[in-house]
Amino acid sequence: MCKGLFKVKSERKIKGVDVISYFKQQSVLAKGVAVCFAIFILASCGKNTDDSMFQTSESAVNAYRTYLSDMRSMETLSTEHLIEAVNDWQTLRDSVFVRIAKDTADHIHAKYETTIQMLHDSLQTEFIRLANSTPKTFKDVLLIKERTSPYRQDAELSQAVAAAEPFFDSLDSIPLYRKTTKNIVSVYKTFLAQTLKSGINSKDDLLDFIREEDRLFRSFLAHLPELADADLSAITSGTEQCCLSVFQSAEDGKFSYRDALIYFAKRTDRRIVLNALACRNDIHQDKVKTDALARAYVWMLLQPYIALDDFSMAVLSDKERVSLHGVAEQMPSMMSGLNKIIGTDNDQWETLPELLIKVMITSI
Repeated sequence: MCKGLFKVKSERKIKGVDVISYFKQQSVLAKGVAVCFAIFILASCGKNTDDSMFQTSESAVNAYRTYLSDMRSMETLSTEHLIEAVNDWQTLRDSVFVRIAKDTADHIHAKYETTIQMLHDSLQTEFIRLANSTPKTFKDVLLIKERTSPYRQDAELSQAVAAAEPFFDSLDSIPLYRKTTKNIVSVYKTFLAQTLKSGINSKDDLLDFIREEDRLFRSFLAHLPELADADLSAITSGTEQCCLSVFQSAEDGKFSYRDALIYFAKRTDRRIVLNALACRNDIHQDKVKTDALARAYVWMLLQPYIALDDFSMAVLSDKERVSLHGVAEQMPSMMSGLNKIIGTDNDQWETLPELLIKVMITSI
């Protein structure tokens, strides 16, 4: 079902910032897990996707055109009102697209499909304009992601995530490995190699893998400033292969897709949050001193806004949400500080929230 989704192109190794390649790969894995889970939820939710509030394509087109006119008449929207408008838009879009798709499949009024797409593109343009009508922060990006996720009110998903959370809460009580940077990298590589050799053949194996990997990952993060020059290709490759192994085992019936997808989605979210917190702490402790390391930390700090999509936001725990918002509040000062280390005092990073929101809107 999810075969091949976790394959990524190898990153060109750049001396001094090889850690970026490692976390880029984690971002790709995050998106892959989200895609798999989205497919799973859509396949199992049991909703009637043939439902539409419109009886004809013409009425759907007229409603979409009227909505576009309403949006064009607005000069500005606060973040809260933008969220409300985006949710209304998504509801309307779904109903319109269902009506048009049904008629197109039946070869009835297929001409409306082009009109709807043109209206939809125009709505994207209007929402981007309205999103940029007021200054945006990284906290706004998180808030919009959270409150416009189509999974935010999915009761079945919420129950599944709640059932898995006690396991992830228990991981915080497991102590870090007290090893040198070189040794932790070696132990990490050995663990991944042994996992690939023995396989992940049951749900217990899956939980054991996540538990030990989490301990190693947290121990790894404790040495993050020292890892900029480290060769992490074996860990990157081993992690990718273990992820593939998990979904291959689910495909082979060794445990359910539901368990694989829920636990791996939660595992990936946790890693992204832990990495952001580690970056914040290292910056506060003045551990980031070189140009290369500062560039790596900029990339890692941006991961929550890049890698966490609609589904990923929906499966975050309350504690993780609070942590991400705490980091978001400090993004301006951290980005400014990192820019000074890099040697660029410009404020171009201030446009990043608007750019990230634009990317979100164009994906609707």
